[in-house]
Amino acid sequence: MDAVNEESDPSSYYLALYGLISFLLVMLIVMLLYVACSKKYRLNWFEKNLLEAAETTQMRHSSILGTVIKMCRKIPILIPASKGSSFPSLAADDSIPGTPSSPHGYSASSPSTQQQSSQADTNNITTRSAGAVAPLALPLVRSDKHVVLSTTSITRPRVSSMHTKLDHTKIDTSLYQKPSPSRTPSSPEDIRGSIQLTLTYDPAAGILTIRLIEAHDLQARDFSGTADPYAKIRLLPDRSNVWQTRIHKRTLNPVFDEDFVFEVRPTTIGRRTLEVILYDFDAYSRHHSIGGVKLPLAHIDLSEKVTLWKGLSPCSEQDAKAELGDLMVSLCFLPSAERLTVVVIKARNLRVVDDTRTSSDPFVKVTLLQAGKRVKKKKTGVHRNTLCPVFNEALTFDVSREALRRSTIEFYVLHDSLLGPSELLGRSIVGPGSDCRPQERDFFHEVLTSKTATAQWLPLSEPQ
Repeated sequence: MDAVNEESDPSSYYLALYGLISFLLVMLIVMLLYVACSKKYRLNWFEKNLLEAAETTQMRHSSILGTVIKMCRKIPILIPASKGSSFPSLAADDSIPGTPSSPHGYSASSPSTQQQSSQADTNNITTRSAGAVAPLALPLVRSDKHVVLSTTSITRPRVSSMHTKLDHTKIDTSLYQKPSPSRTPSSPEDIRGSIQLTLTYDPAAGILTIRLIEAHDLQARDFSGTADPYAKIRLLPDRSNVWQTRIHKRTLNPVFDEDFVFEVRPTTIGRRTLEVILYDFDAYSRHHSIGGVKLPLAHIDLSEKVTLWKGLSPCSEQDAKAELGDLMVSLCFLPSAERLTVVVIKARNLRVVDDTRTSSDPFVKVTLLQAGKRVKKKKTGVHRNTLCPVFNEALTFDVSREALRRSTIEFYVLHDSLLGPSELLGRSIVGPGSDCRPQERDFFHEVLTSKTATAQWLPLSEPQ
């Protein structure tokens, strides 16, 4: 029996242990559920702030409502009116509905009646105050002797809505007008219009930004009464860096809205002059100038953004016709090999031949003439969509020294028209003849006497 009891005791111990562990697990699960639920339904700081703000607002509204009720209780219902009122007078024994007949503003009824009426008034005021919080918002009806609180609504003036028809005569247009900078007076007869531009200079970066905004009242060049204007901008004395705007068709008041950037050091900007020239585009002949303006930058305060209106005056004879650009070439003659090497390096500031574009498709054709006859000719490749192409192409001609002395070298810069013949952009001649400028004659003589290559910019012109 003792052995049996000893064997049964461990089993009961294990059962008690298992029961305790199960109880602890259940309690732990309950605690976890409680913590999770408490965290889920606990208000965060934002929700607490919203709740406190709502309670504060409710308390403030309750206090305002109570103040309104107290003030309305203290206001006498009958108030003496001025003698000059236009309302009809009331007799002393006339009764006004809803007002007490006591001379002191209280009725002669019993205290219970007064208490009931005061409670009714309080309820009435509370009901009315729910719609409007502002005190003393009750309408008044005035007579010669009294001003009575009225229960009828006051007719308010009609407010214009989006469906009512506007009266344009009552609109003050001066409020919507934007003041524009004063323009240069066009009293002189030689003023050919005016142009607006802004100048912004960053001395730290050495960048001058010129924004060409618009032009007004340009002078028409032909009998059509209109023009196809465009502008060229550069900083003198540097004539090589030229910017050009888009071409605007059939208008005397073009709006450009284009920015142009120049690199100018602060030490030299005072010696620069801004030149803006407007030209009239002509697809079949040279472009003629409409007018221009020159602005010495030394006379302009560039510490901040400057907006100017300037009148356009006639240009000089040199600027009256649009420049056709320049071509840089290098010439080298080898007597031993009897070979002339022409290197077409690059061109700049070529003109636009199509008013729908701001660039051309140029190429260069080099011709060797002897006694007025074209002996040999070669050409470079076409460069698309550019006014400043870089060619760097070498063209060779086999010619003796004696034949070269009597020859003339012609350079033609042309625009490659895909649907028709090529259009001439400019021409330059180098040779010993009188039809060449002195600079080109000196250049040709240097080619014959020098053993090294000689490079030079050649200005382009129209053929004679």
